[in-house]
Amino acid sequence: MSEQQPPNNAPFIPPPPPPPPGSSLFPPDVLAAKAASAASDAKNALILSIVGLLCFGFILGILAFRKANEAIETIDMYEVAQDKRGLAVAAKVLSIIDIVGWVIALLSRFLLR
Repeated sequence: MSEQQPPNNAPFIPPPPPPPPGSSLFPPDVLAAKAASAASDAKNALILSIVGLLCFGFILGILAFRKANEAIETIDMYEVAQDKRGLAVAAKVLSIIDIVGWVIALLSRFLLR
């Protein structure tokens, strides 16, 4: 058997090794900006979901759910602001409770007429 050569007859050069665990492919300034963005999104989502439980539930619940999802996706993708993950998950749960509560309230209002 003969070795396969690349199409341009150049010798095979293996790809570089993967980065060591714990290091990131992103520059530190990008990671800092993404961490600040994730923390801000998680905090805003929690505020929206709490206010949504008290008033304007359906609209603020949807906004809180989207913000919490953005924060969780940023945390997962860039592996930053892991301490804010719990805040984002709590906001997501509260927003789901908010949305479901308002849907049940609207349905009961129409069905009990």
